[in-house]
Amino acid sequence: MPATSHDSLDPHAPQANVAPEPSAPGRGDPDDTPPAGAADAAEGDAARSGGTETGGHDAGGTEGVAPEAAPEAEPEEPRRARAAEPPPTPPPPDRLEGAVEAILLAAGEALTSDRIRDLLGLPSAIHVREALGRIRERWAAAGLPVEIQDVAGGHRITTRPEYGEYVRRLWRRPAADRLTATLLETLSIVAYKQPVARAEIERIRGVQCGDALRALLDRRLVKVAGRSDQPGRPLLYATTARFLEVFGLSGLEDLPNAKDLQRM
Repeated sequence: MPATSHDSLDPHAPQANVAPEPSAPGRGDPDDTPPAGAADAAEGDAARSGGTETGGHDAGGTEGVAPEAAPEAEPEEPRRARAAEPPPTPPPPDRLEGAVEAILLAAGEALTSDRIRDLLGLPSAIHVREALGRIRERWAAAGLPVEIQDVAGGHRITTRPEYGEYVRRLWRRPAADRLTATLLETLSIVAYKQPVARAEIERIRGVQCGDALRALLDRRLVKVAGRSDQPGRPLLYATTARFLEVFGLSGLEDLPNAKDLQRM
């Protein structure tokens, strides 16, 4: 007669030899347990390696100036929701130019052709560039006081230079926001020598420029572009896209050269 489950509860019944269950990794097996203090040591090494990059100072002495923090990653849910959104419907051909004009006017900043293409749901940026060309021709023929300017790799609507005298009466910057001669000199050196270290800027100007660099960083005209390979690995500075927008430049190649400066 086969034994029932109650037989296993009889203390006098012979017990079958049962092989020990192999221990799962991470469940108490000594071979799988990291040595004491290993995690703390790893965390210490990570902290020391991170502190070397972000906690260092410019060899030129720019205290308190550090590379801009990387933007936080966008949450997964908004990304998935936007990816699931249907693409925008392109405007009909007879309204394409008006749509481009409206977007540039509302943006208040330079937009690339690719960005306008995505906003309008167009299949190619070629349609945007062709529309921009027609808008420029129409505005010039009508003698409008505004124009589309190519700046910082994008396009924006600006007033024509001959009307600048009247616009300046409306748009007066506070004295604290104006670029002083010191700031302009420092910014010029960065623009033509970038990427450049603070020590090189001070060698050219002959004076310290820590305060000037901080002011330009606050105005987002200059950014930290990395570190030099020189001893001490000093910070390197370069101009920003905002610099191009403020000075109306399409790119750094539009900066005046020595001959242009001599003619001024």
